Amino acid sequence: MAESQLWSRWPWLVGALAIGAGLAVMPPLLAASWLLGLVALGLATCDPVWPVALAVLSVPFQQLVALPGGLSVTQFCFVLVALSLLGNAHQRWPRLGLPGIALAIFLWTLALAATLTPLSRSEGLKETLRWGTVLLIYMAAVWALQDPAHAPRRRAVLLMCLLVAPAITALIGIGQFLTGIGPASFAVDGGRVRAYGTIGQPNSFAGYLNQAWPLAVGMGLAVIETRRWQTYRFWLTLGAIILAGASLLGGLLASFSRGGWVGALIGAVVMGGALAVRYGRQMVLRMITATLIAGIGGLLLLYSGVLPAAFSNRISSIIENLRPFDARGVEITPANFAVVERMAHLQAAWHMFQERPLVGVGPGNFSIAYERLAYSGQAPTWIKPWYDSRGHAHNYYLHIAAESGLIGAVAYGVFLVSVWYIAISAVRQANDWLSRGIALGGIGVIGALSGHNLFENLHVLNMGVQFGTVIALLTTITTKHASQLD
Repeated sequence: MAESQLWSRWPWLVGALAIGAGLAVMPPLLAASWLLGLVALGLATCDPVWPVALAVLSVPFQQLVALPGGLSVTQFCFVLVALSLLGNAHQRWPRLGLPGIALAIFLWTLALAATLTPLSRSEGLKETLRWGTVLLIYMAAVWALQDPAHAPRRRAVLLMCLLVAPAITALIGIGQFLTGIGPASFAVDGGRVRAYGTIGQPNSFAGYLNQAWPLAVGMGLAVIETRRWQTYRFWLTLGAIILAGASLLGGLLASFSRGGWVGALIGAVVMGGALAVRYGRQMVLRMITATLIAGIGGLLLLYSGVLPAAFSNRISSIIENLRPFDARGVEITPANFAVVERMAHLQAAWHMFQERPLVGVGPGNFSIAYERLAYSGQAPTWIKPWYDSRGHAHNYYLHIAAESGLIGAVAYGVFLVSVWYIAISAVRQANDWLSRGIALGGIGVIGALSGHNLFENLHVLNMGVQFGTVIALLTTITTKHASQLD
């Protein structure tokens, strides 16, 4: 019997030895890339949640390791997710749910705008595919969570990944701020720099953290609600969540991103409203009291001189950024340079929308349209001296209208409404501590992202992996979707 078992396993032994020998002769970085890929492939075959979990973990590190074929780590994970779905095509596929249907419609409008663009169709296709990966991740996560027997464990795995990956890059960002390691353009007072983590830009870094810290807060409140004070698991879980939340909020603060801070404030207000809806009038009074105390305390700190000048100046300038004005004829100074540049890009986006109001200039074509206008010889005065595009309009709602016109903007609005609807339903219907934590944190993520998108484009750098997974978690919490899966 033992001999027959050995003979049945010899192909695996030979394969393992061959792989080991191949890795041994490769350069160290290439061997590490292959090894990571093989481990990921092995995990993907074990459980359908792992391809999604690995994609979530890969987002902060997608450009740090080059895989064979020129793939980034996240792109390789997309391949695993697609193969996982196709490999299980014989089973019942997940229902899209309301957000999935709305996202599919939005994708169709992007594809239409990309087809009709007078500029680069290849850029239009790339942008459409970027959103396609969000739908892919969403579908794979919903499919992995549809099995009631494994759903709680898989939710916990995804939630852990959604917190761990941003927390790691947040700690890196805090280190950059404290040590002053970074580009001179990110410098702030006292020899510090704005935190940017592994994301590369402080504002995008803040946007990534805004899609994570509400989950830490929501899960922290949910764990406290269990009141299992006597168990070591309670304190271990709560301690890990507090550490992750402190890292995420510390990184967000160190980013000096005014849009990120406004988005975080909106996310916190939304979470407070969700708590009030969940726990009634008494919670409403508590939230109003807490908000008033926090607001008064914040104003006292701002005007007392206790805060470092870099923070207080940054906070004070938020009002100036919110005030609309015409960039034409404004005298540009070092103090207002960033504000006027932001407004110039907003006006450029509005100009694009006015020229092609139905289908826009094409997904992914903002920079091409901007620079053609800037170098046309008839550049509007509000573009000067910013002849090179920053890549987006500093407001995603106007950005998507400029790139995909009215049909794309409406479709994106419908998608956002569907996400808000499913999040509110999840808050109302969550019936266990894990689901309540995810629902509360998830609606905070949506609020923070929706608010921050007033100043940035957060649907970049594959951060849609984080957003798509959060939406999938919310979708599978609702009892209506759960009944459809039975």
